[in-house]
Amino acid sequence: MKKLTIAIVILGLLVVGCNRNKEVTEETTSVHVGITHAIAKIYQPSRTFSGLVKANHEANLGATLPGRVEKIYFAEGQVAQKGALIAELSGEMLAQAITEYDAIKKDFERVSRLKDKGSISQVEYDHLKAKLEVSEEKVNMIRKNTQVTAPFTGTIVEITVHEGENFSLIPGVDVKSLSVNSGILKLMQLNPIKVTVDISEKDLSMVHIGQKATVKADAYPDKTFEGKVSYIKPMLSAMSHTATIEIEISNPSLVLKPGMYATVVFDLPQTKGVMVPIAAIYRQSGTSNDYVFTVANNKAHMLPVRQLQSMNDFVFVDGISEGTVIISSGKSKLIEGTTVTVNQNNK
Repeated sequence: MKKLTIAIVILGLLVVGCNRNKEVTEETTSVHVGITHAIAKIYQPSRTFSGLVKANHEANLGATLPGRVEKIYFAEGQVAQKGALIAELSGEMLAQAITEYDAIKKDFERVSRLKDKGSISQVEYDHLKAKLEVSEEKVNMIRKNTQVTAPFTGTIVEITVHEGENFSLIPGVDVKSLSVNSGILKLMQLNPIKVTVDISEKDLSMVHIGQKATVKADAYPDKTFEGKVSYIKPMLSAMSHTATIEIEISNPSLVLKPGMYATVVFDLPQTKGVMVPIAAIYRQSGTSNDYVFTVANNKAHMLPVRQLQSMNDFVFVDGISEGTVIISSGKSKLIEGTTVTVNQNNK
């Protein structure tokens, strides 16, 4: 009887011990988490694109005829007004044409005096007059073809053929920039200036001529520039299915320079969206898939979401509705179906 009593006591202790171990195991495997709720809020969505700063207009300027560069009237960095004489080539052909013109002009003056006296016929007079006009046109043509003038107001950004060097009609190659030089100098209009971006066909409908855009240059991370869409290419690239967009920007101080990288932001109409803390977003390792964890029956469940736009410490997402319970802390220890315990002070 005594032995039976001892056995019953031992069995009771074992049962109690097992129950306590079960409770400890369940408590140990449960992850403590904090929760919040998805909030609906009005916001202004935007789209961001990478772009490149370019001159509003640019031209490689050269003469129509080859020859030695006699004079360049502007230095690099100077502004040339539209129509200004920028450079002149040597005038051997021009000098020859002028000498020929002067000789014909003297003959014409002599013939004019003879005509007044009636010593020559009208035909002879008209013939020499026509010859003089042709010679004058020849001088003007050669002078024009050996001069370089500015087709628009712009800045001389590069001189590729200097005074005393020969200018050829055959393009040369700049070894440093690996670009083709086809002129004597390069002229660029830098104010206004433009930023070009390539937009996919699915985003093209949101852009129109005159639309405002905010531009930030990598060179000035703390400064923003305001611009507007000035051009939309009427065709898409067959390879990338993108269209080139140009944004015109006022650049009076010339701080924006061709070749700079830039970021262009287009603001879209205001809309209502659902936002959650950025800390609540879980990105699956090795993928671009984003999730949030919600709680149901003390279990964590993964909900796929798509990030739309961030705002301070929150992000607007697509895929969940307003009021959805979201795990805001402790998500690093969770997988689908993990048992969770909600911290009461984090509700």
